[in-house]
Amino acid sequence: MKKTLFLTLILVLTFCLSMGAVTLKMLVRPDEGGVIELYTKEFEKLTGVKVVVDYIGWDQISIKTTTALMHKGGGYDIIFIPSAEKSRFAAMGQFVDLNEWFTEDEKNEFLKSFVDYYSHEGQWIGVPWYSGGAHFVYNEKYFQDANVNPEDLSTWQDVLNASKAIVEKSNAEYAFTPSCKYPGNYYYNYGTILLAMGGQFFDENLNPVFNTGIGVEALELLVEGVNQGVFNPAGVSLDDYETLKIFQAGKSAFMINSTWSANQAMLPEASTVADYAKVRMIPGGKNSETGGLIYGGAFGITKASQYKEEAVELVKLLTGTEAQMMHAISGFNLPTRNSLFEGSRLEAINKAWPVYGELVAQVEVGSFGPDVVWLDPFRRALATAVQDAISGKKTAKEALDWAARQAIDIKSQYE
Repeated sequence: MKKTLFLTLILVLTFCLSMGAVTLKMLVRPDEGGVIELYTKEFEKLTGVKVVVDYIGWDQISIKTTTALMHKGGGYDIIFIPSAEKSRFAAMGQFVDLNEWFTEDEKNEFLKSFVDYYSHEGQWIGVPWYSGGAHFVYNEKYFQDANVNPEDLSTWQDVLNASKAIVEKSNAEYAFTPSCKYPGNYYYNYGTILLAMGGQFFDENLNPVFNTGIGVEALELLVEGVNQGVFNPAGVSLDDYETLKIFQAGKSAFMINSTWSANQAMLPEASTVADYAKVRMIPGGKNSETGGLIYGGAFGITKASQYKEEAVELVKLLTGTEAQMMHAISGFNLPTRNSLFEGSRLEAINKAWPVYGELVAQVEVGSFGPDVVWLDPFRRALATAVQDAISGKKTAKEALDWAARQAIDIKSQYE
């Protein structure tokens, strides 16, 4: 631990002892790798400040956080802010401006794209904790059995063309099981394929454009894959965790999934295809080499917190170099500190994570997607449209036109 951080924590300890017992309360998602548990205990030892952490699963954390912010933080000092909820949570006006607590040099230690993303109306509301994105993970053996070189797949049309040979010549039941269920469809199916092919969701005025050109082409490609019997039609009702399980069981030849899932596919204790799971850049389109959606998580401090100074010091510890390095190695998420993408620390993570470099490269060319308050209801509508097209209820164009009308209506409700 850096000397400066130690001295800072000692100062906090002195402050706490002079003021009496202090308790910080955190609201976060599940603690992958035990990083939060380890470092909050370390913080308690160094400062005497008690830390109470509420771990809330992904299925409930959005509702829990919304309720807390509606009640001026709900008694929490530190709240986890997922990138997909950043705009909506920020609009509730309950987070402090961290520019008042971090120097420019401290801010510059984090990836600029993530610092910028977690800014809202001139205020910096979240210290980046981790990063990640969508990745193309494939079963090397199945590709070899079909005599398909994954590096030859430049476009998604190439992927579709190769999928027939993969199904015919390997043991894969399907080449691809798309994740069409909310929210996996947005990140690990249609949303990422759309961006990788060079398309966009909206224009600069937030008018829908995904129902034209490349957007329609991307969905038609998915529908064609299902109709040809090479893409799994069951994907219409599957989320990204379920499609991960199918890949781990050796039932599909490749998947589009998260940074965490990419690593889970390579763990021998979790995957039957761990020895064959590989990563390559997501294929693109006629005028685009690659792309995809990225995501992140950050810690914000509530305005209602009575112990902002202590909360800031805890956040600095949790998002520090050593904590993020541990989170990368044991929690299977990418870091947000620049120092972890270079030098000896990069080498250390590479030893634990053989595909670290490939995952980083994909995230570097990704984007967060629409930065709007109404992202969540839009993602739900888009998932419904993709499900309707793949199940044959509507054509790709009809389904996306419906989703575009929904997006316009949803947008109007927030204006």
